[in-house]
Parts: sequence; structure tokens; C-alpha cells
Amino acid sequence: MIDLLAQRIAALSDYQLYETVKDVEWRIGSHVAGGNPIDEYVDRQRKIIGLIQDELMKRK
Repeated sequence: MIDLLAQRIAALSDYQLYETVKDVEWRIGSHVAGGNPIDEYVDRQRKIIGLIQDELMKRK
């Protein structure tokens, strides 16, 4: 699953990556703020941010 996400992320433009990070941060924040967060969900969202960071480093 992570490999598929990494492939999809690599196909995004810089702007799309930026918007995706904003969305993921919002999802984490709203999920945690709602109380009783599911750790697996938050971890998955953080992995997405990590994949985006890796992709941006490749593009440097």
C-alpha cells in the first residue's frame, strides 16, 4: 500500500503536494480534536506526510 501511495505522490505537482500536506494536517488535527483518536489513522496520515517530504527531497 505504501508503494502505491509513493507512486501516486511522485505523480503530483508541487502545488498538489502542498495542498495534500495541508489536507493531511487538517485531517490529523480534526481527528485528534474529536477525542479518542485512533492511533493507526494518525500514523497513516503521518506516513503520507513522510512520503511527501521524501518526494520533495528527491526533487531538490
